[in-house]
Amino acid sequence: MAILSQITSSDGPITGWPVEGLATPGQHVVVCLAVKDTMDHTRPTYENPEVMETLDMTRFLFGLPDGSMIQTGEMKISSHEKSRLIGFLTGWLAGPPLMDGSWDYAVMVGQGAMITIVHKVSQKGRTYADIAAVSPVMDQLAGQVPQMTSFQIPASSAEVPAAQPFVQPVQQAAPVQQVQQVQPQVQVQQTAPGFTQVQSPPF
Repeated sequence: MAILSQITSSDGPITGWPVEGLATPGQHVVVCLAVKDTMDHTRPTYENPEVMETLDMTRFLFGLPDGSMIQTGEMKISSHEKSRLIGFLTGWLAGPPLMDGSWDYAVMVGQGAMITIVHKVSQKGRTYADIAAVSPVMDQLAGQVPQMTSFQIPASSAEVPAAQPFVQPVQQAAPVQQVQQVQPQVQVQQTAPGFTQVQSPPF
């Protein structure tokens, strides 16, 4: 679920997708590939990294015409008019979204958007691509929205099923052949008229 209301609720795996490479800076016509909600996400606060906070977060994944992908930063699932999520959706929709509990922002998957990409450097010195602005696609550019089928959404580690342990197949034992009991043969030998000698086999 990704419905905006006074009491929001949704579910999803860990935040983000393992997107490789940097999207090219500039303005692009893109398509929304996925929405990922993360409930009860624990992270350090910006004011004091030693203090942890638990939040419900969401992210959007977009596909560019050149085949690359970019995702938004973490946004708190909030219907507050000054929240980052509402600001993002308002820019995308060219107006505030419905927040009466009847609208689900997951319907934006498959929709086009105009985004402005910039490159930033994190505190750890890592360069990353960020979405600085979003707006609706102009009518004359609607035909340039990429097709969702052109992309393969990368799966996070939590979404990849764990490898099953290999079990050596049990080989069926050969059927046991029944041993037929050999009946002892008794040999009769005539020794003299009127006498018969019986020889039994040894055991």
